[in-house]
Amino acid sequence: MPLNEAYRPDVKKWVCTCPALVVNRFLLCKHLVQAVQPVPPIFFLEVKRRRTAPVWKHCLLKPCEEEALPAGDDLGSVVAGIDDPEEDGSGSDSGSDEDDEEDEAEMRAALQGGLTYEEAMNENITKIGDFLEGLRYQVQFRDRRMLQVLEREGGSFLRLADACLSKERRMRSTRGESPTTWEPQTSVAMFYRSRPARSDANT
Repeated sequence: MPLNEAYRPDVKKWVCTCPALVVNRFLLCKHLVQAVQPVPPIFFLEVKRRRTAPVWKHCLLKPCEEEALPAGDDLGSVVAGIDDPEEDGSGSDSGSDEDDEEDEAEMRAALQGGLTYEEAMNENITKIGDFLEGLRYQVQFRDRRMLQVLEREGGSFLRLADACLSKERRMRSTRGESPTTWEPQTSVAMFYRSRPARSDANT
Protein backbone atom coordinates (compact mmCIF):
# COMPACT_ATOMS: atom_id res chain seq x y z
CA MET A 1 0.00 0.00 0.00
CA PRO A 2 1.25 3.53 -0.70
CA LEU A 3 2.85 5.08 2.38
CA ASN A 4 1.39 8.31 3.71
CA GLU A 5 4.12 10.92 3.42
CA ALA A 6 3.28 12.14 6.91
CA TYR A 7 4.65 8.92 8.43
CA ARG A 8 8.34 8.10 8.68
CA PRO A 9 8.93 4.45 9.65
CA ASP A 10 12.52 3.60 10.63
CA VAL A 11 13.04 -0.16 10.66
CA LYS A 12 16.52 -0.10 12.24
CA LYS A 13 15.28 1.97 15.20
CA TRP A 14 11.81 0.35 15.00
CA VAL A 15 9.95 3.63 15.33
CA CYS A 16 7.28 5.33 13.27
CA THR A 17 5.68 8.76 13.47
CA CYS A 18 2.17 7.36 13.02
CA PRO A 19 -0.18 7.58 16.04
CA ALA A 20 -0.96 3.84 15.91
CA LEU A 21 2.49 2.81 17.16
CA VAL A 22 2.33 4.47 20.57
CA VAL A 23 -1.04 2.94 21.49
CA ASN A 24 -0.20 -0.59 20.33
CA ARG A 25 0.72 -2.86 23.26
CA PHE A 26 3.34 -4.59 21.07
CA LEU A 27 4.73 -1.33 19.62
CA LEU A 28 3.80 -2.35 16.07
CA CYS A 29 2.24 -0.52 13.19
CA LYS A 30 1.42 -1.54 9.62
CA HIS A 31 4.02 0.87 8.22
CA LEU A 32 6.87 -0.94 10.00
CA VAL A 33 5.50 -4.37 9.09
CA GLN A 34 5.20 -3.38 5.43
CA ALA A 35 8.74 -1.94 5.47
CA VAL A 36 10.44 -5.27 6.28
CA GLN A 37 10.82 -8.45 4.26
CA PRO A 38 8.55 -11.42 5.04
CA VAL A 39 9.91 -13.59 7.85
CA PRO A 40 9.84 -17.40 8.21
CA PRO A 41 7.73 -19.00 10.99
CA ILE A 42 10.81 -19.63 13.16
CA PHE A 43 11.12 -15.85 13.62
CA PHE A 44 8.09 -15.79 15.91
CA LEU A 45 9.64 -18.42 18.19
CA GLU A 46 12.95 -16.59 18.52
CA VAL A 47 12.28 -12.85 18.51
CA LYS A 48 12.37 -11.10 21.87
CA ARG A 49 11.13 -7.66 22.86
CA ARG A 50 13.85 -5.34 24.17
CA ARG A 51 13.59 -2.49 26.66
CA THR A 52 15.57 -0.03 24.53
CA ALA A 53 15.30 0.96 20.89
CA PRO A 54 14.97 -0.91 18.65
CA VAL A 55 12.29 -2.62 20.74
CA TRP A 56 12.04 -5.45 18.18
CA LYS A 57 15.35 -6.70 16.83
CA HIS A 58 16.24 -9.90 14.98
CA CYS A 59 18.65 -10.79 12.19
CA LEU A 60 15.69 -11.68 9.97
CA LEU A 61 14.08 -8.24 10.29
CA LYS A 62 15.49 -6.72 7.11
CA PRO A 63 14.28 -3.60 5.32
CA CYS A 64 12.62 -4.31 1.98
CA GLU A 65 15.40 -2.40 0.23
CA GLU A 66 17.97 -5.03 1.27
CA GLU A 67 18.52 -8.19 -0.73
CA ALA A 68 15.99 -10.87 0.14
CA LEU A 69 17.00 -14.33 1.35
CA PRO A 70 17.35 -16.63 -1.69
CA ALA A 71 14.92 -19.53 -1.77
CA GLY A 72 16.38 -22.80 -0.52
CA ASP A 73 19.19 -21.25 1.54
CA ASP A 74 19.92 -22.91 4.85
CA LEU A 75 18.64 -20.64 7.61
CA GLY A 76 21.27 -21.75 10.10
CA SER A 77 24.19 -20.87 7.84
CA VAL A 78 22.65 -17.52 7.02
CA VAL A 79 22.13 -16.63 10.69
CA ALA A 80 25.68 -17.63 11.57
CA GLY A 81 27.08 -15.15 9.06
CA ILE A 82 24.92 -12.14 9.91
CA ASP A 83 26.28 -9.23 11.93
CA ASP A 84 24.07 -6.96 13.99
CA PRO A 85 22.78 -3.96 12.09
CA GLU A 86 24.50 -0.67 12.88
CA GLU A 87 22.94 1.40 15.61
CA ASP A 88 23.29 5.11 16.34
CA GLY A 89 23.85 4.42 20.05
CA SER A 90 20.76 6.31 21.22
CA GLY A 91 18.98 4.65 24.12
CA SER A 92 21.50 1.82 24.33
CA ASP A 93 23.85 0.77 27.11
CA SER A 94 26.48 -1.87 27.73
CA GLY A 95 23.87 -4.25 29.12
CA SER A 96 21.80 -4.18 25.93
CA ASP A 97 24.80 -5.29 23.84
CA GLU A 98 25.33 -8.24 26.17
CA ASP A 99 21.65 -9.13 25.92
CA ASP A 100 21.92 -9.07 22.13
CA GLU A 101 24.87 -11.46 22.22
CA GLU A 102 22.99 -13.81 24.56
CA ASP A 103 19.90 -13.72 22.36
CA GLU A 104 22.00 -14.46 19.28
CA ALA A 105 23.74 -17.35 21.05
CA GLU A 106 20.39 -18.83 22.10
CA MET A 107 19.06 -18.50 18.58
CA ARG A 108 22.09 -20.20 17.03
CA ALA A 109 21.93 -22.99 19.60
CA ALA A 110 18.28 -23.58 18.73
CA LEU A 111 19.12 -23.74 15.03
CA GLN A 112 22.10 -26.03 15.59
CA GLY A 113 20.44 -29.02 17.19
CA GLY A 114 18.32 -27.56 20.02
CA LEU A 115 15.37 -29.37 21.55
CA THR A 116 12.43 -30.27 19.37
CA TYR A 117 8.96 -29.07 20.33
CA GLU A 118 8.08 -32.45 21.84
CA GLU A 119 11.35 -32.64 23.83
CA ALA A 120 11.01 -29.10 25.20
CA MET A 121 7.33 -29.54 26.06
CA ASN A 122 7.87 -32.94 27.73
CA GLU A 123 10.79 -31.53 29.71
CA ASN A 124 8.57 -28.73 31.02
CA ILE A 125 5.76 -31.17 31.79
CA THR A 126 8.12 -33.43 33.76
CA LYS A 127 9.49 -30.47 35.70
CA ILE A 128 6.02 -29.18 36.56
CA GLY A 129 4.89 -32.70 37.54
CA ASP A 130 7.87 -33.17 39.87
CA PHE A 131 7.26 -29.76 41.42
CA LEU A 132 3.58 -30.58 41.86
CA GLU A 133 4.49 -33.68 43.86
CA GLY A 134 6.86 -31.55 45.94
CA LEU A 135 4.07 -29.08 46.67
CA ARG A 136 1.76 -31.88 47.78
CA TYR A 137 4.47 -32.92 50.23
CA GLN A 138 4.55 -29.36 51.65
CA VAL A 139 0.87 -29.43 52.68
CA GLN A 140 1.53 -31.46 55.85
CA PHE A 141 3.83 -28.72 57.23
CA ARG A 142 1.20 -25.96 56.89
CA ASP A 143 3.93 -23.35 56.38
CA ARG A 144 2.19 -20.21 55.13
CA ARG A 145 5.54 -18.71 54.11
CA MET A 146 5.85 -21.35 51.41
CA LEU A 147 2.31 -20.57 50.25
CA GLN A 148 3.14 -16.87 50.07
CA VAL A 149 6.30 -17.53 48.06
CA LEU A 150 4.38 -19.80 45.69
CA GLU A 151 1.67 -17.20 45.07
CA ARG A 152 4.17 -14.35 44.74
CA GLU A 153 6.84 -15.97 42.56
CA GLY A 154 4.52 -18.28 40.65
CA GLY A 155 1.74 -15.75 40.23
CA SER A 156 2.11 -15.39 36.46
CA PHE A 157 2.11 -19.17 35.96
CA LEU A 158 -0.95 -19.58 38.19
CA ARG A 159 -2.77 -16.86 36.23
CA LEU A 160 -1.90 -18.66 33.00
CA ALA A 161 -3.29 -21.91 34.45
CA ASP A 162 -6.48 -20.12 35.52
CA ALA A 163 -6.91 -18.57 32.04
CA CYS A 164 -6.36 -21.89 30.23
CA LEU A 165 -8.68 -23.86 32.50
CA SER A 166 -11.31 -21.13 32.37
CA LYS A 167 -11.18 -21.20 28.57
CA GLU A 168 -11.48 -24.98 28.62
CA ARG A 169 -14.53 -24.90 30.90
CA ARG A 170 -16.25 -22.35 28.69
CA MET A 171 -15.45 -24.27 25.51
CA ARG A 172 -16.95 -27.44 27.01
CA SER A 173 -20.02 -25.67 28.35
CA THR A 174 -23.19 -25.74 26.29
CA ARG A 175 -24.37 -22.54 27.95
CA GLY A 176 -23.14 -19.06 27.27
CA GLU A 177 -20.84 -17.78 24.52
CA SER A 178 -17.47 -19.25 23.63
CA PRO A 179 -14.47 -17.08 24.62
CA THR A 180 -13.15 -14.79 21.91
CA THR A 181 -9.48 -14.74 20.88
CA TRP A 182 -8.68 -11.27 22.23
CA GLU A 183 -10.83 -11.42 25.36
CA PRO A 184 -8.69 -9.92 28.18
CA GLN A 185 -9.36 -12.80 30.57
CA THR A 186 -8.27 -15.51 28.14
CA SER A 187 -6.01 -13.78 25.58
CA VAL A 188 -2.92 -15.41 27.12
CA ALA A 189 -4.57 -18.80 26.51
CA MET A 190 -5.17 -18.28 22.80
CA PHE A 191 -2.75 -21.09 21.88
CA TYR A 192 -4.16 -23.50 24.48
CA ARG A 193 -6.30 -26.19 22.85
CA SER A 194 -9.11 -27.38 25.08
CA ARG A 195 -9.24 -31.08 25.90
CA PRO A 196 -12.39 -32.88 24.76
CA ALA A 197 -15.00 -33.69 27.36
CA ARG A 198 -14.86 -37.22 28.72
CA SER A 199 -18.00 -38.24 26.84
CA ASP A 200 -16.43 -36.99 23.59
CA ALA A 201 -13.13 -38.76 24.30
CA ASN A 202 -14.89 -42.11 24.85
CA THR A 203 -16.83 -42.00 21.60
